[in-house]
Formats: sequence, C-alpha cells, structure tokens
Amino acid sequence: GAAAAATLRKGFLAIRKAGHLCVQTVAQPYTDYSGREKVMEVRTDAISPGLRILLVDQWVETGGTMRAAIELVERLGGVVAGVAAICMENSEGGKWIQEHYKCSHCVPPHLQPRFDQHQ
Repeated sequence: GAAAAATLRKGFLAIRKAGHLCVQTVAQPYTDYSGREKVMEVRTDAISPGLRILLVDQWVETGGTMRAAIELVERLGGVVAGVAAICMENSEGGKWIQEHYKCSHCVPPHLQPRFDQHQ
C-alpha cells in the first residue's frame, strides 16, 4: 500500500487490525479467511466525504477483510475508487468485490484456477 501510494504520489492511510492505531478510530467487525472474528479500524479524521480511495492488499481470499475496509471507507463518506491486490480469488466474497468495484490484480486468467485451489 505505502509503495503504491508513493509511486502514484498520493497519500497513504493504514486500515489496521484493532489496537494498532494510537489515535481515535472507527471500527468494523469482520470474519477473516480462517473464519475467525476480528475487528479492523481506521482513523476517524482521515477520510473526508467524497475522498476517493484505492484499497490495496496483498491477497483477497474470502473477501472478508477487504469488505470490512470498504465498509469503513464508505461509512466515513469516502468513495472506493478501486481495489488492487496481487491475487483476488474467485471466492464468493472475491466475486462480490469484483462485481461492485473496479478491481485489478496480477494473476493471468489461465492461472486463476490454480490460485483459487491454492496449488
């Protein structure tokens, strides 16, 4: 995320697991790829209404973490301009994200089934 922001000459905002930010935050519960309930948070003062945000993650497996990030951004009035990841699996959650937002990932279509099956 930080490297992408620097390359694009844009700001960087961390959306983190609860307890890692030392400022006032807003939280969003979610279920991660392993089925565990977790909480994600973001600074309350960092997203102004209408601010366009590119969400970046290494891997979107079930989509739970990314959907929590999307919900945080939108709850604070931000606009999700797109979602980028190294790999976005064709799970139910991954498909939902791809149907509702502009998405980009690095996996060629002919290799996607191997990533979906974790080969």
